[in-house]
Amino acid sequence: MLQALSDWLTQTPLHEVFSDTTRLETWLIIPISQTVHILGVAIVMIAIGMLNLRLLGVRVTRQSFANLSARWMPWIWSAMVVLFITGAVQTIAEPTRELMNYTFRIKIVMLLVAVAITVFYRAQVKKDAKYWERSGERRTLAYALASVSLVLWLGIVAAGRLIAYVGTIDEF
Repeated sequence: MLQALSDWLTQTPLHEVFSDTTRLETWLIIPISQTVHILGVAIVMIAIGMLNLRLLGVRVTRQSFANLSARWMPWIWSAMVVLFITGAVQTIAEPTRELMNYTFRIKIVMLLVAVAITVFYRAQVKKDAKYWERSGERRTLAYALASVSLVLWLGIVAAGRLIAYVGTIDEF
């Protein structure tokens, strides 16, 4: 299925535009996309780091988790939209390199789990601002989720970098 998608993307006009680095009007598309993607990753990592560290008990600010969450979530979701767009541009430019790479697939799975944890955080504090502080069990869950979330987000960044160095599935 992903091979068929990769083959189809290779035949699209967008692929021709995004992957052509020989023409003056298109040669900067990928470097600009990569630069914006890296800035988006930085925004997400800072915001996610602040939230997870707060749940782990590190007082990065005097704000409650609910206030911190309300402050950083718009940054996270805005950056995620930018990351989706720039990631799509890079995937269309080199569909086989991305879609047929185990590292890319692992990155996407980690991303889906990490985003689900982030949505869960926010959903709980929207219902009850002190949700994570109400009991020892919830604090324990918060510590566990924050630890898993940090590992996942660091794994996502590492996997993103490794895509360039790990070959496609058919090369193994």
